[in-house]
Amino acid sequence: MKVICIIGEKKSGKTSLIQYLIPYLKQYGTVGCIKHAQELDLDLDLDLDTSTVKDTDRFFNAGAEVVIGSSEQKTIKICGGKNLNELLTEMANSGNVDFVLVEGFKSSDLPKIALSDFSDEEVSNIIKKVPKDFEAREEMIKEIVELIISLEGTKLS
Repeated sequence: MKVICIIGEKKSGKTSLIQYLIPYLKQYGTVGCIKHAQELDLDLDLDLDTSTVKDTDRFFNAGAEVVIGSSEQKTIKICGGKNLNELLTEMANSGNVDFVLVEGFKSSDLPKIALSDFSDEEVSNIIKKVPKDFEAREEMIKEIVELIISLEGTKLS
């Protein structure tokens, strides 16, 4: 499994870059994503009945350890906070995932693509810096995809 973090300041384009990368990477294998967030807003458009999303959140907030909401199109899982290694292990165990795009977790040792100016002392293992206000040109996306494909697989501890 090849893992890369997409890091940057708030509103720097991390989510947009990941959205552009997914269809290109899918040409080479399966793609999973992990998002680091200060708070998760579960009132999202997930093609689930909004009452299902709200109910799953209510079950979790009531003390359930794990809650799964499911429709014919999608399933969501809510569980207690986990560290990045646990999330990557869960992703590896969930099936045949070839690539994992991680939004955030700038303090990890994983390779990173930075969308903001971070110094090497501030953030380790930046392998590519993308200029602020980047335009998602096809050649830039393909260059990043080639970089991700060339990574060694991540060893989980």
